[in-house]
Amino acid sequence: MPHSSGGGSSGGGFHSGSGSSGGPSYRTSSHYFPGSTCYVYYGRGGLMRTVYLSGDIKSATKSKIATLIAIGAFMLLGVGVAIFAGFHNPHKIATDYATTMLVQDNTDVLTDAEENRLKATFQEFFDASGICPSFVSVENSTWKGHYASLNGYAYDKYLALFKDESHWLIVYSDDGNKTNWAFEGMQGNNTDPVLSGRVTDRFNSYLYNSLSSSTSVGDAVDGAFHTIMPTMMESYFGLDTPMIIFVVAWEGILSVLFVVTLVGAIRGKGLKTATKIDGDVVRKTCPCCGNEYAEGTVTMCPKCGKQLSVDKYATFSEHRPE
Repeated sequence: MPHSSGGGSSGGGFHSGSGSSGGPSYRTSSHYFPGSTCYVYYGRGGLMRTVYLSGDIKSATKSKIATLIAIGAFMLLGVGVAIFAGFHNPHKIATDYATTMLVQDNTDVLTDAEENRLKATFQEFFDASGICPSFVSVENSTWKGHYASLNGYAYDKYLALFKDESHWLIVYSDDGNKTNWAFEGMQGNNTDPVLSGRVTDRFNSYLYNSLSSSTSVGDAVDGAFHTIMPTMMESYFGLDTPMIIFVVAWEGILSVLFVVTLVGAIRGKGLKTATKIDGDVVRKTCPCCGNEYAEGTVTMCPKCGKQLSVDKYATFSEHRPE
């Protein structure tokens, strides 16, 4: 179906063209939360780590390497899609359709000379690209009150005039006095290789600036076409705004997921050697090095390696909130 190639209006600037997954079966935290079970393990340097876990500990200790690799692959996929989409190699489209080029000046905004010049420009554009351009002028009253914007009218007008995806329709509208004007482009899907965002943005920018500076409609439209024709068939690398937004969102979401999974993997590695604590955590300190440990989890200090006895060291309990 056709889609907008962008447009603009007096005083309003111009614009460019236009599932769920399951979470982990567990939750971990460094603080107690209702329904959690306490586990204690010792990290580098014998540092005591307390983890509160809900759900299946097997899920928490399961290797995350495959998941990290998969996330990394999807991140690379996003970059690859962007690179692939960024290479533009325009080619003349097939002209196996009704190659009708229309200039319907319903409001007499074009002089006879401008209309003839515009038809010649359209032919030049068609010869280079294979795309049939057309121009229609209407009064604001034609679409206001029936459509939310000129975009909707231009879409229906395209479908009424053409039965293919190879035309580019420019609709111009004003209040009958060439003030309070607007324009909208509607392009068929087959035109996308040529009418990329970079090309149509240049067209819209030129047309908007020309109309804003009181250039006649005919000269403005003709000049916009001549602005894009010299380079529109050249190859280039560039990302359109929608693709940039997609890549930033895609990589951002996956980056957060990667970090969360990595933290979970590090914590899960420690949980493989963790001891489950029933009740409150009773903390003790080694008399030799002062390192903290949990009663009932080790018999030797995880830092200095000294044998620990049960009856000599001061203790304090970590109570969980009710």
